[in-house]
Amino acid sequence: MFSISRFHALTKHLPRGVFDRAVERCEADKYSKGFGRWQQLLAMVYAQLSGADSLRTVEVGFNAQTEHHYHLDAV
Repeated sequence: MFSISRFHALTKHLPRGVFDRAVERCEADKYSKGFGRWQQLLAMVYAQLSGADSLRTVEVGFNAQTEHHYHLDAV
């Protein structure tokens, strides 16, 4: 059974449409190869909320629950 994670509950209030328009207007994804701006935003929000002190900590913590990435649109 699917249940919303706490992180998803917090990030579902982020205005995705406004964010996408800003990225498009500033051409922020122009040279992106695979890690999009939305995924980067989610990773940075996770890093702040978890108190991560290194990139390795962010990677290990964020990827610990990969089944939730689909629901966060961070696939």
